[in-house]
Amino acid sequence: MKPPNKFIIAFLAPALVLFIGFVAVPGARAFLYSIQKWDGLTEVEWVGLANFRALFEDNLFLSALTNNVILTVGAGSITLTLALFFAALMHRRIRGASLFRVAFFFPNVMAAVAVALLWSLLYSTTEFGVFNGMLSGVQWLFEAVGVSFMEDNLPFAFTDSKRLIVFLIPVLVWTATGFYMVLFLAAMQSIPEELYEAAHLDGATPSEQFKFVTLPLIREVFIVGVVFFIITSAKFFDAVWVIESQYPTPDSHVLATVLYQKVFTEYNVGYAAAVAVVLFALVFVATLITLTMSRKEALEY
Repeated sequence: MKPPNKFIIAFLAPALVLFIGFVAVPGARAFLYSIQKWDGLTEVEWVGLANFRALFEDNLFLSALTNNVILTVGAGSITLTLALFFAALMHRRIRGASLFRVAFFFPNVMAAVAVALLWSLLYSTTEFGVFNGMLSGVQWLFEAVGVSFMEDNLPFAFTDSKRLIVFLIPVLVWTATGFYMVLFLAAMQSIPEELYEAAHLDGATPSEQFKFVTLPLIREVFIVGVVFFIITSAKFFDAVWVIESQYPTPDSHVLATVLYQKVFTEYNVGYAAAVAVVLFALVFVATLITLTMSRKEALEY
C-alpha cells in the first residue's frame, strides 16, 4: 500500500488543526454545556436533559423556532426562485448583463448590520421612512379621486413585533438573491452550447430548453444552494437585533437571538447551549432530508 504523500499531509495539517481547535472542540463543548446548569462563573451543575425539556416547554423558544421556519421556507422559496429566474436571464446574454450582475450581487458585500440599518430606515414610520412615504403618495392619489385608502393606518408600522418576521423576508431575499444568482449562473455557463444547439434543431423552444436541458444539468448546484440557504437562515440574527433595538419580543425572536439573550443577558449558558444543539440538529436533519430527497444519478455531459 502506497504511503500518503508527505506534501499532502503538510498542506492539510494546518487546516485540520484549525478545524479541530475552532470547530470540533467548541462544538463538543457546546454539547457538554447543554447538559449542565452554569452561569459562566459559579460551579457547574449536571442536569442531564433538563435544559432540553425546558426548551420545549418554553413558549419563547417555540415562537422563535416557528419564526425560523417561516423565514427559511418563505424567504428560501422566493430567493431561490428569483435567483434561478435572473440567472436564466443573464445566461441569455441580455444587454447590460454585467451591470445587472454587479447590482444584484452588491448586497452581499455590505455588512449585515449596514443592511439591517438600511431596511430599518426603509421601514421607518418617521418622515425618513421610504415605504411609508410611498404609501402616503398613493393615499394622496386615491384621495384626489375621492377614494379612501389606509386612512387610519398610516404611517404603517412595518416593524411591529407581531408582523416583523413577515417583513424580514424581503430583507433576506434582497440580501441573498445575488449570491445564488451568481452560483446558478456559473453552473449554467458550464453547460456546453452544443446541447442547446441540438435542442434547438429538435424544435425545442427556449422554455423547453430551460426545462429539459438547463434544470437537469444544474440540479446538483441548485441542491447545494438549498443547503446553503438552510444554514444561512438558521444563523439569521442581525436584522432582528438591529430593527428591534436589541430588545426583540417573543413575537419577533429567532433562535439566534434567543441564544444570544440567554448567554449575555440571563447568563444561562446551559440553556443557550441546548438551543445551539437543537439548532444544529435541525439544520443537520433538514440538510440530510434535502440531500436524500434529491438523490439521483448525476447527469454527465
